[in-house]
Amino acid sequence: MKRVVHQPAERRNTVVEEGANREGVYDRVGQSAHDVGHDTALPTEILETVSVVLRRQVPIRADEAPRSWFGGLPMMPDNVPWPRSLSRDHPQRGEIPLHFLAQLRCSDFPEDLWGGLGPRDGWLLFFVDPNSSGPEGDGEGYRVIHTQSLGVERELPQDLGPVHDGTFSGPNYGYLEGIDEIPRSWRRWPVDFVTVPNRLLEDENGVQRVTPDHFAATLYAGQEVSDAERPPVPDPFTEQMALAILTSIRTRLGKHPLKPEWNDEVIEGLMNPDAFASLKKDIPALKHTLEELRKSPQDDGDPGDEKTETKREHIRKLEVELGCQIRLAAVLDRYPSADSLKDYRDAVARANHAWRMEAVRDLENIIDQVSSSDRNRVLAKDEWPEIQKYLKQTRTSYFRFQRNSNGEFFAFEREISLWDFYNKNYVQLWEFVADYYVDPEFRDSIPTSVLKAFEPYWRKLFDSRPHRVGGEFDALQSNPSAGPTDSLLLLHLAGDNAMNWVWGDAGIVYFRISPQDLATGRYENTGAMLECF
Repeated sequence: MKRVVHQPAERRNTVVEEGANREGVYDRVGQSAHDVGHDTALPTEILETVSVVLRRQVPIRADEAPRSWFGGLPMMPDNVPWPRSLSRDHPQRGEIPLHFLAQLRCSDFPEDLWGGLGPRDGWLLFFVDPNSSGPEGDGEGYRVIHTQSLGVERELPQDLGPVHDGTFSGPNYGYLEGIDEIPRSWRRWPVDFVTVPNRLLEDENGVQRVTPDHFAATLYAGQEVSDAERPPVPDPFTEQMALAILTSIRTRLGKHPLKPEWNDEVIEGLMNPDAFASLKKDIPALKHTLEELRKSPQDDGDPGDEKTETKREHIRKLEVELGCQIRLAAVLDRYPSADSLKDYRDAVARANHAWRMEAVRDLENIIDQVSSSDRNRVLAKDEWPEIQKYLKQTRTSYFRFQRNSNGEFFAFEREISLWDFYNKNYVQLWEFVADYYVDPEFRDSIPTSVLKAFEPYWRKLFDSRPHRVGGEFDALQSNPSAGPTDSLLLLHLAGDNAMNWVWGDAGIVYFRISPQDLATGRYENTGAMLECF
C-alpha cells in the first residue's frame, strides 16, 4: 500500500505571530514566501551530496541535555500553538491535536545538507496523526514547524489521544493491558546526527539501494549490535512488570476455559471394545523395564558421558510414562466405557472451572500484596522467584482422547500450570525496559545483566533502514534515483523497535518539500507519505 500526499496549495493558520520572543524574532509555523522575501532565481532541482542519519544514543549520555530527540515532549515558545488537524477518517470530530514525532536542532545540520538550502538555526519539529489510514493530499494529518527559539517543554494537550488506538495496524501495547493506559506520547530518545555521503550502491543482483549491508555496525562503530529479532525476555524487576504478568494471566484464565478437546466422533470410535481396550497400556511390563534399568550400573562413565546421560534420560522418561499410565488406568477404571467418557469430559470441565476460579482468587490476593503506591518500585530479591514458584506449581491435568492418522486411538495427558498462561510475546516485558532506559529517574533500576543484553538490541536497525534527513533513502515500493531532485527529504522515519514505532504494516513515513519551499521556509507546503506493504 502506498499513499502519496500532493503539495497542498495553502493551509489555515500557517503564520503565527502572537508575540515576539526574547530575541525579538517571531517564531513561525510555515513561513510564506513574502515573509522571507521571494527569490525568482531559486533552484528547482538540487544535486545532494550528503545525508544525515539520525542515530539514537545507545547508551544515552545522561550528563548532557539532548540537542535533538524523538518522542517525549516538544520544546516550543509560548506563542506557538500545539498543531491540530482534521482526522482524515473522522472529520466529523473536528480538529484534533497531532502527536509529536521529533525535534531537530538545525545548527547541527552540515553545511552541504539539501544543497545548502534550509535553516541552520532554530529547530524543526514534526507532528503526525498516527491513528489514521495515512496522511492524504488535503494536507491533513501532519505538520512541520520551524521555530527560531527553543522555548520550554510543552505539556500534552488534554484532548490528545493515545499513540495507537487499535483502529489500524501498528505497534502492540498489550504489555500495558490491565495496569495502565496506552501512552499519549512516544518515549523520548535523544539522537545524534551522523553525516554520510548521498550515493547509491548496487547489490549482487544489480538492485540499487542506499543503505549498505550491516550498516548498524558502521553506525555504532566499536559497539556491539545484535541481530536478534527481539532481546531475551527478562524476569520482572519492578512492581509494574510483575503486575503486567499477573494481570495478563488472570485475564487469560477468564477468557480461555479449560475443556477436554475431543469430539463425539472419537467417542463413537471408542464404542468398539478393542479400540477402547487399546487405550490401556501394559503397566506391569513398564514397571519391569524400569526396574531392570535401575538395577544396571549407571555410573560406568563420567557424569557428562554421553552414554550415561542417555541412559539416565531414558529412565526419567520411563518414570514419567509410568506415572501417566497409572493415572490413565485410574480414569478408565472409573469410566470403563466409551459412553461413560462423556461423563468424564463433563467432570473435567467442572473440575477445571473450579481450579480456574480458585486460581483467580489467589492471583487477586497476590496482586493486592504486590501492589503499592509506587508502580516503579524495585522488587525485593526473593519477591518474584517466590511468585514464579507458585505460578509453576499451581497446575491441573486431564486426559484427551484422540485418533491418529492410522486410525489408532490413544490418550494424551494435558498438564497446564498458571505459568503456561503467561504469553511472553504479548506481555512484552522488553517494552518496560525501554521505558525505564529513557527515563533518567528509573534508568538505574535496570539490572546490569539486562542492560548488557538490551543495548546491542537497541542499536539494531529495523529492516536495516536508518532514520535520516536529506538525500536518498531505501523506500519500500520505489527505487532510489541518482542525480538532481525536485523533492528534498525533510525527515524519513523507519520502523523502530526501541521506539515501538510500527508505521502501518511494517512501513515507513517520510516528509518531502520542494527546493523553493525549503529555501523560503514554506513548511506548510510539505508533503507526507506513509508507505507500507
